Amino acid sequence: MFGALNAMAQQNPDSQQARMARITSFLNVKGGPEETEAILNSMIKEFPNVNLDMEKALVALAYAEIPDSAKAMSFINSMEDQVYRVGAISMMLDIIAPVNSSMALDIATKELERVKKIKGQTQLSVPLNIDPKKAYDEYINLYGKLLFKAGRNEEAYLYTKEAYNNIQEKDGELIENYAFLSSSLDGNYEEALPVLAKAVKGGKNEKRYIDQVREGYQKLNPGKDADTYIASLQKGFIEKIKSQVEKLMTDEPAPDFFVTDVNGKKVTLADFAGKTIVLDFWATWCGPCVASFPAMQIAVNRYVNDPDVKFLFIHTWENVADPLTDAKQFLSKRNYKFDLYMDTIDPATKRSPAVTAFKATGIPAKFIIDGKGRIRFKLEGFSGTDEAAAEEVVQMVEMARKVE
Repeated sequence: MFGALNAMAQQNPDSQQARMARITSFLNVKGGPEETEAILNSMIKEFPNVNLDMEKALVALAYAEIPDSAKAMSFINSMEDQVYRVGAISMMLDIIAPVNSSMALDIATKELERVKKIKGQTQLSVPLNIDPKKAYDEYINLYGKLLFKAGRNEEAYLYTKEAYNNIQEKDGELIENYAFLSSSLDGNYEEALPVLAKAVKGGKNEKRYIDQVREGYQKLNPGKDADTYIASLQKGFIEKIKSQVEKLMTDEPAPDFFVTDVNGKKVTLADFAGKTIVLDFWATWCGPCVASFPAMQIAVNRYVNDPDVKFLFIHTWENVADPLTDAKQFLSKRNYKFDLYMDTIDPATKRSPAVTAFKATGIPAKFIIDGKGRIRFKLEGFSGTDEAAAEEVVQMVEMARKVE
């Protein structure tokens, strides 16, 4: 079963070399988490007296990808090393949070008291020699971020401040969150404003950030125009995005596609004559699709009151028996305010007709179509920050609207 385990590893299963060899055996798994679990079960039988916490973590993370938090936690709860267990929960939450932040926050809150038991420990854990201080600091850093995202600012500040004071090599999100919370709750504008201004200059256009920059600027610069200052911060970012987007502009006829709305009504390109439309082909199983949704929600919010711009989130390449229910529940649980359409597989061709008509080779696939039915932009995949990705879509929409 474990050809990767060499003779020395077999003779010394507790060694680091043996552990790495066992972990390597997970790398070529092509099935779902069940296959990963089966490998672990075989290891448990072969090495009944060996610590397999790291191997259990790999199975837990495989289930977190679904996400099946209950199954993931069952493996985490079977770990012997309690400090490593904290680190495993943090890794699991990192996977779940981008897909379902409320689920991640719920798990993190339930585990908090147990995590606090390692606070103040200085000796490395047994048997895996993990630093308890680092494991604890990483956990509260993540917990503070989840609370901040949920708008629970006072609770978030408690853990964000602790993480900020404890961690030497601070990540950008921790620095920004601390600046926001310390200024809004403690009036720490002098230190916070440069950080928040840098974030806005880099594309952070959330209303609460803009409002906090405005308040800080007015406090430190009474009588000066805060809106002009904010506009100057935003200008460079927007101009940079514009120059990138201009190079991607195209001009080709959109295919006469059709999809169905959530009520089963057939919708075609002609139904959107005169409007600029954004088609986003996606699927519930597609990780990059889901990763792009926070950015797409930002873009959708920019046009929520504009009747001439329409976003169609088209579920395609289905792999479940009831894709409509699956897609509706998926969006509802994550509180995305998207107009859902279905690109259902044609029984005759065994293909999803709309995404096939657009000749997409992968998803997420986005197409921006002007009011005359011409494709002006098309892109596949997702990368970059949410703010930059959202601004790209906005600028594409604006350029498509201006084409004569």
